[in-house]
Amino acid sequence: MNSIDPIHFAGSDTFSLRQLDELNGLSKGTSFRWFKACEAELSEGVDYFHLSADEYSELIDSLRASGLIYTSTRHLLLLTRCGYECMRARSMR
Repeated sequence: MNSIDPIHFAGSDTFSLRQLDELNGLSKGTSFRWFKACEAELSEGVDYFHLSADEYSELIDSLRASGLIYTSTRHLLLLTRCGYECMRARSMR
C-alpha cells in the first residue's frame, strides 16, 4: 500500500477506488465490484466513508481535479487501510 499517497479524511488514511484500481493494475470498476461484494462485512466510518455529492462537492471536485478519483465520480467512496485489506482478502477467496 505504500506506492500511493493516501487521502486524509476524518483522521484516517483513505484511498479512492481509482487509486486502488491503479495500485492493483485493475480495470476501472473492479475495486467497486470488490467493495459491493463485501460491503455487508464492512463498517461505514471504520472501514470506509461514503461522501455524498451534496455535502462534499468541494472535496470531490478538488480530488477530481487532482486526478485522485475518476472524473465520473459523483458520490465518493473512500476505503481505509483496514477496509481495503478486508476487501482484498475477500476478493482472493
